[in-house]
Amino acid sequence: MINTIPEPNESQVEKIDLEEFLNFLNLEPEVKSFLKKACEVAKKRGEFLYFAGGVVRDYLLKKTTKDFDLVLQGNLDTFLQELLSYVEGKILFKSQFLTYKVKVETLNKNFTIDFITARREVYEGPAALPKVFPSSFKEDILRRDFTINTLILGLSPPYEGKLLDLLGGKQDLKNGIIRPLHLFSFVEDPTRIFRGIRYKVRFNFQFAEEFYKALYKAFDFLSLEKLSSFRLCQELKLYLHKESLNNLYSLLEITFNLGVFEKAKLKVKKERFLELVNWLQDLKEEISSQEKEKIFFWGLFGEFYENILRLNFSDKEFKKLKTYEELIKNEISNFLKMKLFEKVRFLEKIPLVQLLVLSLFYKDLKEHVLEWIKIYRKIKPEITGKELKDMGIPEGPKIGKILSFLRKKHLEGKIKSKEEEKQLVKQLIEEGNFLN
Repeated sequence: MINTIPEPNESQVEKIDLEEFLNFLNLEPEVKSFLKKACEVAKKRGEFLYFAGGVVRDYLLKKTTKDFDLVLQGNLDTFLQELLSYVEGKILFKSQFLTYKVKVETLNKNFTIDFITARREVYEGPAALPKVFPSSFKEDILRRDFTINTLILGLSPPYEGKLLDLLGGKQDLKNGIIRPLHLFSFVEDPTRIFRGIRYKVRFNFQFAEEFYKALYKAFDFLSLEKLSSFRLCQELKLYLHKESLNNLYSLLEITFNLGVFEKAKLKVKKERFLELVNWLQDLKEEISSQEKEKIFFWGLFGEFYENILRLNFSDKEFKKLKTYEELIKNEISNFLKMKLFEKVRFLEKIPLVQLLVLSLFYKDLKEHVLEWIKIYRKIKPEITGKELKDMGIPEGPKIGKILSFLRKKHLEGKIKSKEEEKQLVKQLIEEGNFLN
C-alpha cells in the first residue's frame, strides 16, 4: 500500500497551457469566467486550487467530459464565500465529506461544479463510509480509486498550469490499464469495483493484475455483502444513466463474470441480460428516465424475493408485480385470440412499469406490448369531453362511454379524423339507443 508521496520531481510535472485546457472543456462563457475568478481568489488567499480526477483524465484522452471536480487545499467554506461575493453562483448543498455542489447560471442552462476539500479518509471497516479530514493535495491523491484518476492540474501556485502525475497515471492511461492504488482499495470501498468496470467498458481498457488481487481481497472481507442497499443501487444506476445503453450488456456481463453480483448477494439470470438490454433499446423513445430505471431494476432482480430484501425494494411493489404476473399467466392464451381493441383494453388494465417488466418474462406478450406502446396507446379521439357536452351529451359516464367507442372505431380503422368523430357522435345522438 502506498502511504506517502514524496515531493514531485521533474519527470512528474508537465507544463500545460491553461487557456487551451479551458477551451478544450468547451464551457459556457459564464462558467469560464467563474473558473478564472476562482483561480484569482485562490492565488490571493495563497491556497492551492486544482482540477482532479475525471476532467484531467478525459482531457488527456481527448474525450468530452461531464466530470468537473475542483479541489482546494485550504478552507473551502471561506473560499466559496469570497468567490461568490464576486461572481454569480449558488451553493446547492454541502456534504458531510467536505464537498460542495455549486450552481453557475448561464444564458443557456445551469451548470454545476463539484468543489472538494483536499482530504484524507479513514475507513473504520469494510464498506463503511469514510471519516474525512482536511489535508494536503498529496494525501488527497492517495485516497483516490485508480491511478488514471490521480492526475491533477494546478490552477494556482505552487503548481499553476502544471499537470502532476505522482502515481504513474499517465502511463496507465497510455496503456489502457485500470489499476487500484492498493490491495485493500475495494475492501474499504467496494463501489470502486463498479466504477472500474464502467471505465473498462467505456474506454475499452483492461484490468491490471492488482485489480483482481484487490477484488479477491474484497471477497475475503465480504465487503460487497456489507455494502448498503442504497449504495449498491446507486452504483447500478450509474450503469444505466452515466454509460451508453450500447455498453449495458458488457457492463452486466463483466459484473456477473467477476462474481460481483453473487458476492453482493444478488441473484440474477445471465441469459436475461441481452433480452433486457434489447428491450430497453426498443423502449428508449417511449419511456421516462424513471420508468427506464424501474424496468432495469425489476427486470434484472424482480424475479427473486431475496433480491427485494437485499436491495430494500418495496414489498408492496413486488406483490403488485406478482399479482399482474398471475393475471397474465391465466389470460395469455385468451389474449392472443382477442381482437385489437380488446387487446388494448387488456394491456391498459396493467400499470405501465409492471406491464413492461412482465413482457420480458412472457415473450408471446412482448411484441404486442411493443406495438401497443409505440402505436396503439397513442391512438385516441381528438374530440374532447367539453366538445361532447357542447354537442348535447350530458356530463357523466356517457361521455367516457362515447370516447371509448370512438377510440375503438379509430383502432378498427373505421374513422380517421375529428370530423368523422363528430359525424359518428351526431349519428349516435340521432339513434339515441347508445345514450340510454
